Amino acid sequence: MTHSNSLGTWTQRTASVCAAVLMVATALLVGSPGLGRTVVPPAGAASTAYASTAKGHCPSGSAPGITSGQVEVAASIIDVSSGSLTNATVGVPSTKHQEADYNLVAKKINSEGGAGCRKIVMSFYDVNPVDAANAQQACLSIAAAQPYIVLDSGSLTEVGASSCIPQHHVLLASSYLTPDDLTVYHPFALDIGGNAQAAFRTGILALHQLGYFSAAKGFKKLGVLFHTCASGTQSLEQSALTAAKVPSSSVDYFNLGCPAGQTDTPASMEQAVLSFKNAKVTDVTEVGLGDWGLFTQVAQQQGYTPHYVFTDSAAAASNFTGPDAPNPTNFNGTINIVEGGYGEATTPGYKPTAPTKACNAIYAAGGQPSVYKQLDGYGGVVCDYLWFVQALLNHASSVKSTAQISSMHKVGIVPFSYPFAPIDFSASPAGSAYGVAEWRAVYYHSSCKCWQVPDPAFNKSL
Repeated sequence: MTHSNSLGTWTQRTASVCAAVLMVATALLVGSPGLGRTVVPPAGAASTAYASTAKGHCPSGSAPGITSGQVEVAASIIDVSSGSLTNATVGVPSTKHQEADYNLVAKKINSEGGAGCRKIVMSFYDVNPVDAANAQQACLSIAAAQPYIVLDSGSLTEVGASSCIPQHHVLLASSYLTPDDLTVYHPFALDIGGNAQAAFRTGILALHQLGYFSAAKGFKKLGVLFHTCASGTQSLEQSALTAAKVPSSSVDYFNLGCPAGQTDTPASMEQAVLSFKNAKVTDVTEVGLGDWGLFTQVAQQQGYTPHYVFTDSAAAASNFTGPDAPNPTNFNGTINIVEGGYGEATTPGYKPTAPTKACNAIYAAGGQPSVYKQLDGYGGVVCDYLWFVQALLNHASSVKSTAQISSMHKVGIVPFSYPFAPIDFSASPAGSAYGVAEWRAVYYHSSCKCWQVPDPAFNKSL
C-alpha cells in the first residue's frame, strides 16, 4: 500500500503527474540543466478562485523574493526529453503546456487581488526527474535565484533532489516531501498534502471500517508484497494493521528485495504468487510497488484469484497500459482507499466538485481542456499548488519565510480541485508543516479497465 511519497514511492495522495514519471524511472536519460524563465501574468477578467482565503488581508514584513507589490513563485517543470522518451510518451503534458497552465491560474489569482495583496510572478525551471545530475543542477539554479517559494509536483522532491532549496532558506512546497524532510528542513519545507505516515493508518483503518478484514467479506489472510528499497514501509504497514486489530497470524509478507529500478521480474512475481497461494492468502496488497500489475498477470496465469485491497492513490492514477498493466479479470473488484480524486473522470454521471468547476473555468477561458481531459489531471495540480500559495499568504500575519507554518494552520480546509482531496491544514498538530487529508474508496472495473467512484463524499481521516 503505497501511501507515502515519504517512503520512496510515488503516491498520489494526490495525485499527480508523478505516477507518469515512475514509468520512466529506470530509463537512463541525459538532459540539460533547467533554465529559469520568468513571466509576469497580466491581470484578466475577474473570477472566483476557490482557495480558502482571507480577502483584503495584506501581510507585512520583508523576505527574499517578495515585495509589497509582487511575490516570486518558481515552479519545476517536468522535461523528459532525451532518447526515445518524451513527456507525451510517459503521460505528462509538454513543458509549454505546463507553463501555460501555471500562467493561466496565476493570471486569475492576480485578477482577484493576488496572493496576500501581491501579484504572482512565475518563473519556470525544467527538470528531468530521472537524470540525477540534471535534477540537482535545477535545484541549485532555483536556490540561487532566491524566489519566495518553490512549487514542486514531484520532479525534484520525489527523486531526492530538492534539499538545496530549503537549505538556502527558500520555501519549498510539495505534496511529495518525506517526514524526514519536514523535520530536517523545518520551517522551510511545506507539504500541501496530508501526513504520509498517517495515510498508512487511515488506509488500513478505512478498510477495517468497511469490513474488508472480516469473514463476512471472505477474509482469512492478507498477503503483503513489499520492496526493501523504501526503508520503513513494512513497519508502518505492520503498525497500521495492528491498529486495525488484524492479528499478525493473519498477515503473510513477501519480500521482493530491491530490484534495479524497483522493477520486478516475472520469475520473482511467480514466487510471490505461489507463496501466497500455498499460504491460502485470500487478500493481497502492496507496499512500495510500482509494478504490482505484473503480480495480477502472473496470478491469472496460475489460476490464483485473490481479492485486492489497496491504499494506493498512485495506482488510481494509472492509465493501465504497457507491461505493468493489471490483468483486468484478475484485478476486477479491487477496492482502493485513496486521498485524491482519481476515478472521477471515468465514473459515469459524476458531477465535478465546485473547486474542480472553478479550475475548469480558468482553463476554458484560456482555450484549454478540462482537468479530466488533461494528462494526469495536471491542470488541477497547478490550480491546487497556486491556490495553496494564495491561501497561505492571505492568512499570513507576516511574509517572513519562517512564519509560514503558522500561516498554514490558519488556512483551515482547502477544498482542492481534482485530482486532490480536500485538505484541512488546521487539523494537524501545532507546528507541523502538513495538513490532514480526507479519503474515499474507489473500485476497479474490468469492463472499462478503470477505477470508479461509487460515493463522491470524502471522509475524515481516521
